Amino acid sequence: MRDISLSFANIWLAVAIVLIAVLLLFTIFYYRRTNPPISKGKRILLAALRSTTFALLLFCLAEPVFSYLLVRDIPPHLAVLFDTSESVQTVEDFDAKKSILTQLADSPFPGQEAMTFVRNDYAFSDSLSELVQPLSFDGKQTSLGNCLRNLRDIYEDRNLQGVVVISDGLVNSGVDPMNAASELAIPVYALDLGPQKSSKDIRIVRMTHDEVGYEGKPSEIELEIESRGFEELTVPVTIKSGGRTLGTSEVRLSGANARQNITLDFVPPAQGVRTFSVSLPAQPDEELTDNNRRSFSMKILKSKLRILLAAGYLSWELTFLKRVIKASDDFDCDLSVFDRTGKLKTAPFPRSVDQLKEYDLVILVDYSPSKLASKVDGLASYLSDHGKAVMFMLGPDFAENHPSSALRKLLPYDLSKPPSVRDDGSFHLQLTEHGKYHSIMQITESGSQVQKSWAGIPPFEQYLSLGQEKPGATILAVHPEQSADGDMIPLIATNRVGKGKVLTTSFVPIWKTGFLAQGRGGSGEEYRNFVNNCIRWLVTTEDVDRIRIAPSKPVFKSGERVTFSASLFDESYQAMEDGAVILTVLPDSGTVGDTLIVSMIRTAPGRMRADLHQLNHGQYRYSAELMRDDQRVASISGRFVVEAFSLEEETLYEREDLLKELAATTGGRYYPISMIDSLIPQMNLLSGEHRTRREYPLANYWIILVAVLTLLSLEWAIRKRLQLL
Repeated sequence: MRDISLSFANIWLAVAIVLIAVLLLFTIFYYRRTNPPISKGKRILLAALRSTTFALLLFCLAEPVFSYLLVRDIPPHLAVLFDTSESVQTVEDFDAKKSILTQLADSPFPGQEAMTFVRNDYAFSDSLSELVQPLSFDGKQTSLGNCLRNLRDIYEDRNLQGVVVISDGLVNSGVDPMNAASELAIPVYALDLGPQKSSKDIRIVRMTHDEVGYEGKPSEIELEIESRGFEELTVPVTIKSGGRTLGTSEVRLSGANARQNITLDFVPPAQGVRTFSVSLPAQPDEELTDNNRRSFSMKILKSKLRILLAAGYLSWELTFLKRVIKASDDFDCDLSVFDRTGKLKTAPFPRSVDQLKEYDLVILVDYSPSKLASKVDGLASYLSDHGKAVMFMLGPDFAENHPSSALRKLLPYDLSKPPSVRDDGSFHLQLTEHGKYHSIMQITESGSQVQKSWAGIPPFEQYLSLGQEKPGATILAVHPEQSADGDMIPLIATNRVGKGKVLTTSFVPIWKTGFLAQGRGGSGEEYRNFVNNCIRWLVTTEDVDRIRIAPSKPVFKSGERVTFSASLFDESYQAMEDGAVILTVLPDSGTVGDTLIVSMIRTAPGRMRADLHQLNHGQYRYSAELMRDDQRVASISGRFVVEAFSLEEETLYEREDLLKELAATTGGRYYPISMIDSLIPQMNLLSGEHRTRREYPLANYWIILVAVLTLLSLEWAIRKRLQLL
């Protein structure tokens, strides 16, 4: 116990001293004479009792605090981290080094007996854990930085004097070990298990491929291959999907750890998210074969989208729109147009739903409700039953008469009153919060400046008043001024009809956006981008799923955490705040006993997540059920792959002098494992002190109150005994 002290609140100490002196004088004066008179000794006793009582009360007024420092010696601690990741098995003379590690885990380090410290052993790969025997080197990741950061919490109240890292120095995940070590501020002593042995190996180092491909259109993948010990050997590189070979190319290996780049051409199969595998044949004397094979996924789209461009009359709007669509190799465009007299100028509008569903998208350019009357039922079935898309570009002709109730069901507005054309002067669109981030509105590359981009294009001249949006519709842009009722006037809106999408624009002329921009010396790209954005969003059916449950990616490396996420929205596209998602995962090669069933955890309204941790390599299928009020609302299934190629293999031969740098920058030392005898003797492990200052506010203790009451009672009893007035 040290630094014993008694302190007071300065503001009250002086007041308490003055009051004590005054009360002391008053007590002496009070007991100078008594009635009846008593002896001098008794008067002094009574005066002392009263003075002490007042002194205690005023003592508490000064807020006295009694404190002392408690110092406790703490022995030095040494944390020893054993690398148990898979890559350790690939170092030279692994069996001999494993024997050394086993001995180190079972017994003191050389020289440890001569020093006094507390040693704590840990195993680390993707995380830090207590070391257990026998040592198993099966970790799929090496996250040294994360493990060093965890030590801060473990040794927060202990005297950590050093960290010993026994590793091959390969790190492939987690935070930067250098940053974590600097935050720990403790010397790191590195025992290097390397170098990696020079075994024969062929591996695929990296792959570069497109995220999106087109059905029936050639695509390519670029590979970087590294080989050792197979000089001048020619091997085939094969790409497959679903057991079907899509492409093969021969490569002549250079060997000597050289890297070679090759390009492999293939033609993607049918539409959807497809998983592909690229492989090199394993050689008879090759020790590592998992790294001969890599997997990836691509989203395969229909190679040519068929678009029906239908208009109520010939116009510049139609001309510019057709020009943009026909300029793309990804679109086939058919026209169906009337002239102002009502005569058909081109091919007729499809007469049946079977003919209509051959198109991926229908764009209706300023069709009057009267001309649409005979087509509404077919469009409704095209949308709701077949999950297709329709874009309504509304203009003056649409406002000629009130749409039928069947047509109103397809549009995102209430249309309780007949539509009307407004000409209040030129204007620019004002994007809603949803519109600022929607892909349709991204007309330039700079997404953060999307509102500024729309303000920089030529203004629009007219708009249609259609009423307010329906429940479930999404407004992307409004008129910059409010209506007479104080409501915003929607101009770009989306909604869903059954399985299908509807996009509606109600401002004109849009074509001048491109025409006038080019006249001013611009490229007119904003107009082209807007048209292409609308088409791409409308034909991408996945974007409208209200309920999406899927793995974070379709292909995981061995050792990666497999995570799932869910986005849940109700019929009005409002985030679901209730419900439960049950996720079931089963490997293709497994049995019912291998089934993994988890309940997804809610992270935010409408958002859920599940962490399956690390799964064995192989192909998996999953199913997910959304339950609300004990009823199954939706069921979703799919597949994903955990490839055998691990993060450990990916960094196996990309070694840097991490351990040397780590030891040098933290004040520790670097040793090869053969110099283990020098480790402990060269350490300077110092005992520490744990200091705790304890404070006791005396005014808060009951003993003071008891003393005051006791003294007052004693004085009163003596006065009563002596019969004093």
